[in-house]
Amino acid sequence: MPTLCATVDFEPIGKRVQVEPGATLLEAARLAGVPLTSDCGGAGTCGQCRVVAREAGPALSPPNATEQARLAADELAAGCRLACQARVLGDVKVDLPPSSLRVGQRLQLEGGIRTAPAGEAVLRAIALTVPPATLADPRGDLDRVLDTLAAEHGLAGLRAAPAAVRTLPALLRAHTWQATVLVRGSEIIGFLPPTAHPLGLAVDLGTTKVAAYLVDLATGQTLAADGRPNPQIGYGEDVISRLAYAARPGGARELAQAVHHTLAELVATLAAQAGVDAAHLAEACIVGNTAMTHLLLELPTAQLAAAPYVPAAAAPQEVRCADLGLPALGDARLYVGPCVAGFVGADHVAMILSAGLDRAERTALGIDIGTNTEIVLARRGQARLASLSCASGPAFEGAHIRAGMRAALGAIERVEIDKGCARVQTVGGAPAAGICGSGILDAVAELRRAGAINARGRLQPGAAGVRAGRDGLEFLLVPAGETATGSDISLCQHDIDEIQMAKGAIQAGIAVLLEATGTRLEELDEVVLAGAFGCYLNIESAVAIGMLPRLPLSRFRQVGNAAGDGARQMLASHTTRARAAEIARRIDYIELTIYPGFRRHYAQALLL
Repeated sequence: MPTLCATVDFEPIGKRVQVEPGATLLEAARLAGVPLTSDCGGAGTCGQCRVVAREAGPALSPPNATEQARLAADELAAGCRLACQARVLGDVKVDLPPSSLRVGQRLQLEGGIRTAPAGEAVLRAIALTVPPATLADPRGDLDRVLDTLAAEHGLAGLRAAPAAVRTLPALLRAHTWQATVLVRGSEIIGFLPPTAHPLGLAVDLGTTKVAAYLVDLATGQTLAADGRPNPQIGYGEDVISRLAYAARPGGARELAQAVHHTLAELVATLAAQAGVDAAHLAEACIVGNTAMTHLLLELPTAQLAAAPYVPAAAAPQEVRCADLGLPALGDARLYVGPCVAGFVGADHVAMILSAGLDRAERTALGIDIGTNTEIVLARRGQARLASLSCASGPAFEGAHIRAGMRAALGAIERVEIDKGCARVQTVGGAPAAGICGSGILDAVAELRRAGAINARGRLQPGAAGVRAGRDGLEFLLVPAGETATGSDISLCQHDIDEIQMAKGAIQAGIAVLLEATGTRLEELDEVVLAGAFGCYLNIESAVAIGMLPRLPLSRFRQVGNAAGDGARQMLASHTTRARAAEIARRIDYIELTIYPGFRRHYAQALLL
């Protein structure tokens, strides 16, 4: 085993780690658990993993050609480096700018439900009192439970795995021969104290974030909710980057374990918030896009990365959490919802279910905006649904934007422009550290309204507020003296181009969906916007630049984390799981890459 002899000190968080000389700073950050952004998975193309070396000298490799292309001369002179490119040669200290850290991110947890709907329960919790063991009645503890269940509840022929039985003897004797028996189908899956309720965990496993909910399965009430950035972001911002990483030796296992650790943290946090015992967890439901659930279950993913982009399994999957390598979830059973296609997964089905689009008595469009944006059309009087996925990219998460960042403390989230001057609102009211997706969208809409950019998105020389910058024309949003970073925050032509491509993909996807189904824009009674970005975006700005249909604002409905709501609904109910499976069967999937008119629609959609 090689000797680890170089120390990397990450400030201001004070984390230190020893690495083998030659490792990159990004690899050192991963080893230390430092949540450093790496949108391109370490390829050096996104420029988001900026760090500042403190008098590194020979402790770091010299800036390579990639860094010299991505970083300005004054940045390099100030010690700025790309963590994925700079290699450790000796002991070194580096500073972590706020915009480079995946911490403090605002995650959309809330949706529309507080109590899961009734239906045929997946799990039964049966309070039981059994005859105590005596010399005259020496039956085994499990036998007396089985006999009582058969006699009092008509449940005969049940079985129980040894893992469930291990806790039974001590439990019965500690509670005067009373217990709550957890029955799932024909199997006893666990035993709880007589007054305890079984718990369920619902998770929306997104490309960017992981939202989790702890549910009382006896009442359907949500006891606690929390979220984390998806730790796989450090291996690649988008799905394709992660699939490429999974193809490396050991890569798939590494990606799965990263999510496993985050789920373990969330379970502990949620249980502490609710003041309950995490050992009472009995059922879990996870939804996510097809790649995220495949990586979680360690299913083959090579076929997802190449045409025709086929999932290994589209049907719902059920597995014991312990068998999946999730010891923090104990012996809970995990249900992963059905997916539709390679890029339309269980989270899309969950969103449709939660928003009621499968039961719509109207013509409605559902849009879940993210790195991949899924769009569904439900038509009045039609049983079939039409869905597609468009690669909107990570620009709405702040990636590939020069001053971009996620919706963390200090991110510019609202922009108004008047006479060439910008007024901004930041997350938490903190000094501006960068700009997130909703702020970028506002800024582009305002620049267009003010005439600072034309219909093709070109910055106009001489327009109020437009100036020459190091990357060409730019518009100043916040001067250096008012920012948290000590540098100007501005939008350049490249930033606007990125937003045009992202919004163009969504606008073109909507146009294709309407055209393929013969639906006129004016027929849309409602547009449902789901997800964190869909919740926080300014609808007027999105309509103004053409990303969303030009319809009355009253027809738009922002529903928050509808995928998380759908996961909670599927968690405890066989009835709802059957409905989700039926939704997946009813969807007609449209593959944009082979749709004849897609390129035409996309070219038109690039206009503002």
